[in-house]
Amino acid sequence: MSKLTDIFLDCRYLYLRGIGQLDDGTLRLVLLEATEGGAVDSAKLGFDSRPELIDILKGARAIEHLPGCRIFDIRWSSYIAYSVVNESYASGEPETSDGSGKLFREYVRSEYLNYMRKASRACDDHPGPYRHWAAYCLNYVVDVASPSEPEITVEIAAT
Repeated sequence: MSKLTDIFLDCRYLYLRGIGQLDDGTLRLVLLEATEGGAVDSAKLGFDSRPELIDILKGARAIEHLPGCRIFDIRWSSYIAYSVVNESYASGEPETSDGSGKLFREYVRSEYLNYMRKASRACDDHPGPYRHWAAYCLNYVVDVASPSEPEITVEIAAT
């Protein structure tokens, strides 16, 4: 497996900002690194003034993409399929899957790859051996099946 997933190892949180297919058939993901921000104002969350809720929220912090956080532009020159699942409904890969990484993972064996073998005509002969890449974001989970490694560029959000 590649070490492309290593650049994400120190990320605590990711948000999916965008996904789309470019004119040349390239698949593009834009992920935003996020970190703990300022204290959460309980009044903005719409909770009533019950003391137990106020006490719980005293230590709460917003998770935000802030200046100094990274912006990851990820592009696959070719892909077989991708899916986007709202994080509220995503079940993730079972422990029996074989992958590396944390919030951005590369799998050589996974349930998503098993699904691709059943749902598509992709195989080791055409387009060639392929892998499963997954981005586990706070708002969505993105799965990509591709015979190519993604190209990743990183920018730092302006201050």
